[in-house]
Amino acid sequence: MKILIVFATNSGGTGIAADIVKETFIKNGHQAEVKEVRELNIDEFADFDLVILSSPTWDYEGLEGQPHPDYRPFMDSAQNKKFTGKKFAVLGLGDSSYTYFCKAVDHLEKFVKQLGGTLIDMSLRIDGFYLDQETNTQKIADWSQSLSQKLS
Repeated sequence: MKILIVFATNSGGTGIAADIVKETFIKNGHQAEVKEVRELNIDEFADFDLVILSSPTWDYEGLEGQPHPDYRPFMDSAQNKKFTGKKFAVLGLGDSSYTYFCKAVDHLEKFVKQLGGTLIDMSLRIDGFYLDQETNTQKIADWSQSLSQKLS
């Protein structure tokens, strides 16, 4: 199966998480590709069996709990697109000391629904990625392993 992991990042954590997901899928015999959302055309979704959207939660234009700002133009460009039945998963990084912990996940799940996509598993929310990188790396790898098994 072909997997696309889409991410945006500020401090690099979401990029690291995307690479962990990629390596897990490759170890399980899948093809996996990582792309930054700002370098992606929505039509590329059609080329993949599973699309994983990943973002930190952001305070965007005074609105706390948003996906990374690079997701805004991408999501806007997809307004009339449909990927009915396309498999998706969502990964979010956040900080539980903020009011809206991993709220970007909710926005990305809504986006998947607007596209007509199907979430194949519960979304993963990671708290304080860098505060316990070893534990969080394992959580991401375990979640990715579970997703991989759902595709087999």
